[in-house]
Amino acid sequence: MSLDSFIGKWVESGKEGFEQLAQTIGLPADKLEFYKQAKTEITYTRDGDQWTINVGIVGVPNGSRVFNFVMGQPYDSVNIDGTPLKSVITFEGGAFVEQHKEAGPREAEMSIVRKVNGNTMEVQTTVGGATMTSIYNKV
Repeated sequence: MSLDSFIGKWVESGKEGFEQLAQTIGLPADKLEFYKQAKTEITYTRDGDQWTINVGIVGVPNGSRVFNFVMGQPYDSVNIDGTPLKSVITFEGGAFVEQHKEAGPREAEMSIVRKVNGNTMEVQTTVGGATMTSIYNKV
């Protein structure tokens, strides 16, 4: 699998393990149902070594977040609840491997592994022993 297989727009079609993951990261109860039902959309673009990720929620205007990074170099991002993160993405064994560490007092760590197979991307997100599996389809 090449880096270029990630380029494009991806829409989440399903997820398992969200509630346990949400509890682990401390997502407020009033936001739990919204994010449980939400379908994330991610667009990857690349210009040389510079990558851009645009992350949003289907049907929510002006709610996207944009992050720029270079493989293997730290960059600033935010968690689903807006908590600042220090992040790094590498390409290992055909997968995007993301390591995120909270910049706040909890210093929780999150690992995300993204693997593409044709027009499907499987995403494993792990925080503190809780794992969520998400499936995305390329559109």
